[in-house]
Amino acid sequence: MKQKATKTENIDSQRLSGQPNNPHDRFARKTLGNLLYVGNFLLHYADPIVVQNIDLDNLTAAPTHQLSETLKEVISDVSFAAHLHDNKFGSDVLLFLEHKSKPSRLVPLQLGTQCFLVLYFKWTETGYSENYVPSIPLMILVYNGEEDIDEEMFLQDIFPEMKDYLRQYVPQFRVVVINLKRFNYDNLPGEPEIQAIVESFKRATDGTFGSHLSGILERVKSAKLGKQQTLDLTTNIVRYCTWISALTEEQLTQSITQVYDGTEGLEMVTNVKKGFIQEAIEIGEKRGEKRGEKRGKLSGKIEAIQDILSDRFGRVPKDIINSLKKRKDVIALKSLVIHASNCSSLDDFAADL
Repeated sequence: MKQKATKTENIDSQRLSGQPNNPHDRFARKTLGNLLYVGNFLLHYADPIVVQNIDLDNLTAAPTHQLSETLKEVISDVSFAAHLHDNKFGSDVLLFLEHKSKPSRLVPLQLGTQCFLVLYFKWTETGYSENYVPSIPLMILVYNGEEDIDEEMFLQDIFPEMKDYLRQYVPQFRVVVINLKRFNYDNLPGEPEIQAIVESFKRATDGTFGSHLSGILERVKSAKLGKQQTLDLTTNIVRYCTWISALTEEQLTQSITQVYDGTEGLEMVTNVKKGFIQEAIEIGEKRGEKRGEKRGKLSGKIEAIQDILSDRFGRVPKDIINSLKKRKDVIALKSLVIHASNCSSLDDFAADL
């Protein structure tokens, strides 16, 4: 069953609390937000002008420390700093990446806002020095939605009623659009781990993620990654799959053990499940702490379960919510986190309460 994705244009309490407001955003930050993957991804999927002129082998985290955590979460998914190839002094470049699973004409405004805030705060750090040379900003949209998208996306296009005589006074820039719809499953570019990430995005969109999970994990296994890196990427992909499709715990285990044999397979299943539980608990605890609740950790775990169920199946019935609120056993709540991720329906989840 294909999950009904949350609208990415909504800025809700989940995103403001540090949790991306849908599974696509979460996966984008875990993968494209990782320096291990983003350079190779851009190398094979971005506009040739970006690839030819920017040093993608030496990306670093962008200087966004001046932004509040709220702004970091709301405005852009990930950002990086780089240099141009054709300047012997290495001109600074800032790359701002935003992921969308639905078209939005306001993407240039969203990306431009973070861009100019970062440049402005950098200027304030220099004491408003006139010698400050701003980094060159490039805004990149990674799109994996079902609907068609205009790949020529300009800031001025968001003002359809603007008169020609005003255009020279209004800022203008073009967003680099990476439309994953244009790439075929049989010929995905990049290293195996990049192919696995891109295929995960595409399968999540067309509703075939669960039935092709083993094939995606085969790509991960064939990649030249370290043991921990392989585990982390496998966990993120399987996690994404369980949020998008109604994958039961048995099906999840079967998909993993088809790729990883024997003891290795059982160890992988165990570690992946541990990763699920820990992530959900950390998100829940963070939300509980931010809301200043006296029993933040316990309440956070309950809210994490509610979020998993609502993202997978929609509105959570009041009887389930009330049953969860009566729980006082932390260990039992931990087991319910993984059950919420793997259950086939709300009724299936409620049966174990």
